[in-house]
Amino acid sequence: MLGGMVRVKICGITNEDDIELCVEEGADALGFVIEYPKEVPWNLSIERATELMRCVPPFVATVAVVGGNVKTILKICKETCPDVVQLHLDENERTVSTVAKKLSTRGTSVIKALRVPASKELFDNKVSNSSKSWEATAKRFLDAGANKILIDSKTHNRPAGTGETFDWKIARHVSEKVGPVILAGGLTPKNIFYAISEVRPYAVDVISSLENKWHRKVRKRVRSFMSIVRSADDSNV
Repeated sequence: MLGGMVRVKICGITNEDDIELCVEEGADALGFVIEYPKEVPWNLSIERATELMRCVPPFVATVAVVGGNVKTILKICKETCPDVVQLHLDENERTVSTVAKKLSTRGTSVIKALRVPASKELFDNKVSNSSKSWEATAKRFLDAGANKILIDSKTHNRPAGTGETFDWKIARHVSEKVGPVILAGGLTPKNIFYAISEVRPYAVDVISSLENKWHRKVRKRVRSFMSIVRSADDSNV
């Protein structure tokens, strides 16, 4: 794999058992959705997120997945002390810049998510599916202070955690032109090998395909996903 081992973030952690499971299976980072302003099933209060993040052992990164204004984002980060904050809504460059500057002294990295309409969705007239357009957007956020770009899918019904893929050509283009991205959106044990070979991402971010209907992680699915990612590393796709 060009650029080294693909890292794995497992998102939507809501309980201590899933922390233990995901760490045991080799996750590099765990994502906690904290007071996200849209309705998603993994949302945690600041207090509960803080409790859970304290259970994560050293050398596994904690990621606060948030959305909204600067004041809200900084409050969440102050209380939870994540290794990484993932801005996953419609934050503009000014918000990214302010957050990055405020958190730089704490050593907290900033990921900015770009949310591309899912493949099965009709593209909104206001949203371009041009790879060059997404490339330009990614560059603006990196210039504003983001450390990495994450590319995820969105649908009309859900702003994130859709379980749906998007056109991976967009992610491949951004990865080649701007720098390796974090790939999210509809990743499963069945498609992850192909996704890595197509996009060559820095990392992958997975949530819904590893869960049961109660949004608890399933060890068999997590183990399968991790095994296939590592096999992609070993095969140098």
